[in-house]
Amino acid sequence: MGFNQNRTHVGRYREQIGTCNQRYPVNVTHWDNGLTVIHQQIPQVPVVAIDIWVKAGVVAEPNSVPGLAHFLEHMIFKGTDTLSPREFDVLLERNGSVVNAATGHDYAHYYVVAVVDDIEEIFSHFVDLIMNAAIPTSEVEREREVVLAEIEQAYDNPDWVVYQSVRHALFSEHPYGRPVLGFPDLSVQMSAANIRAFHHQQYCPENMTIVMVGDLTHERALGLVEQYFHGPSDIDRYPVTWPQPALPSQREHCALEAPNLGQARLMMAWLGPRTGIAEQGYGLDLLSVLLTGGRTSRLITDLLEHRGWIQNIHSEFLLQREGGCFTISVGLDADYLEVVETLICDHIYQLGTTCISDEELDRCQQLVVNDYIFGTETVNQLAGLYGYYDALGELKQAMSYPQLIQDLEPQQLQSLAQSYLSPSHYAVTTLQPSQG
Repeated sequence: MGFNQNRTHVGRYREQIGTCNQRYPVNVTHWDNGLTVIHQQIPQVPVVAIDIWVKAGVVAEPNSVPGLAHFLEHMIFKGTDTLSPREFDVLLERNGSVVNAATGHDYAHYYVVAVVDDIEEIFSHFVDLIMNAAIPTSEVEREREVVLAEIEQAYDNPDWVVYQSVRHALFSEHPYGRPVLGFPDLSVQMSAANIRAFHHQQYCPENMTIVMVGDLTHERALGLVEQYFHGPSDIDRYPVTWPQPALPSQREHCALEAPNLGQARLMMAWLGPRTGIAEQGYGLDLLSVLLTGGRTSRLITDLLEHRGWIQNIHSEFLLQREGGCFTISVGLDADYLEVVETLICDHIYQLGTTCISDEELDRCQQLVVNDYIFGTETVNQLAGLYGYYDALGELKQAMSYPQLIQDLEPQQLQSLAQSYLSPSHYAVTTLQPSQG
C-alpha cells in the first residue's frame, strides 16, 4: 500500500487555515489513507524544517512495557535494511543538517532542519528511517544500556523526581502518571519483537502528521510526500483506552527526602481540561502568567519580594489530550514548606472569588502574546508548534492563539479558576534534606 505516484491530485483534500503571518498561509492536506500534511512556504528562508509527528507516546504503550515509546525513539536512528546509521549521519554532516527527536505522553516526533537544495535526499532517507526501522536485536541490547543511563541520570535530578511524583499522584493509574523514560528496571518485555510490533501498529499514516516549513512550494512538498512516504493504510490498530483522569478527592501529599539537598522543593498540581474544550487551555496559560510571570506577578511579589520565603517559583499549564496539568513549583528553605503551600492556596482561592483588574489582565495578555511571538520566529519553532497542536487535535487554536488570549475577559478567568484550580483538591509533593 502507500501513495500511488500517478494519483497526484486524487485521494486527498486540502484546507487553508490562518496563521500569525497572513502573508504565508498554512495549508493542511488530508490523504485518504489518514496521513496529514501541514505545509507553510516562507520565501527567502534557505532552509526547510521537516517535523514528523506520531500519536504514539506513553498513552499508546501497553501497561506491561512502560517506556516502550521512548525506547522506540532511540531505535528509529539505528538504520533500516537498506540504510545504515552511519550513512545517514554522514549525509547530515555533509549537508550541515540538524536532526533530533522527542517523546511525550501523547506523541513522539522526529525533526530535521536542512538546506532547501538538499531537501529531497534528506527527506527520502529521513522518512525511510522512521517508516522502515529495522530494530535489530543486537542494537536493542546495546541501546538498553544507553536508556538505563538516561533514566539513572534523570533520577539524580531532584526537580525531575518531584515532577514525576506529583504527576503520579495527580493521574494515578493513567499513563500520564508514569515517566516517559520508563522505570529503572526497564521491563524484561522490552524486546526487539515487542518494539517492532509497536512500531508496525503505531507508525502508520492514519496516526501521523508531516509538517514542512520553509522555502518549499506547496506542490513540491506534496510531491516529496507522494514519492517517498510509503506506509501501510490497512493496519488493524487497537488503541489503548484508559479511564478519564479525575480530580483528586482531597489534597494528595507525597513527602520525599534526599541527602545533600541544597534547597527544598514544593510542587503543586491541578487537573486541567482535556483538548477540545473551548478557551480553557489558553485561559490557564494566562492564569499561570498572572501568578508567576515577572517580578510584579502575584506569587513572586508576595513570596519572594515581600516575604523573602522562597528562592524561585514557576507555574505552567501543559495541554494534554485526555487531561491537562497545571503546576506551581517552588524552591525554598524546608522551614517554609507548610506556610508557603498555605499562602499559595490562599492566592488560588482569590482567583476564584475575585475578578482581576483590567490593568493586570492587560499586562498578562501582553506577556503571553509576546512569548508566543518570540517562540515562532524560526522554521523549526513553527513546525514544532503546528505538529504539537495537531497531535493534540487543536491546530486551529494554535493559529488563533494570540487573538484568543486578547479576547479573554476577567469573568472568564474567574470562572476558569473556580472550575479547575481548587485550594483543597490538588496533588502536592515536597522534597527536603534527609534528617540526621
